[in-house]
Amino acid sequence: MKERIEAIIQHEHITPSQFADAIGVQRSGISHILSGRNKPSLDFLNKLLQRYPHISGDWLITGKGNMLNGQIEALKPTEQLSFPMADKKPRTSFKVPKKELKEEEVAEYVAPKPTPVTKVPILPAPEGKTIERIVVFYNDKSFSEYKPE
Repeated sequence: MKERIEAIIQHEHITPSQFADAIGVQRSGISHILSGRNKPSLDFLNKLLQRYPHISGDWLITGKGNMLNGQIEALKPTEQLSFPMADKKPRTSFKVPKKELKEEEVAEYVAPKPTPVTKVPILPAPEGKTIERIVVFYNDKSFSEYKPE
């Protein structure tokens, strides 16, 4: 079932943390489920299906059928699709008119000021250890990851 939950997260284009927040469960709970440590509870599945009603409950629980409710079954390999425009050649080049800049327009351009960089002192790692990565968490629930070169 963890693979199906991962598929939902990918389909929704969100992070596991955003997914946990959206369905109202602890982020650690999602982490435990995705790592295979725990299996999702009935309450978890109920919250997931209430928040994402377009996800098929049958698919989520059994893995059979389609992920999305109302999704058409995939065509069998023997079935053919016809594309009426398939024999037409696509247009490969476009002409975009060039705009000549006047001298006064060039002189008016002001480069943006660079964003100041806050230097953070790097603490020495304990003896025998090296820093693998640094993760910075922002108040909008996003983060940046830095790896030393």
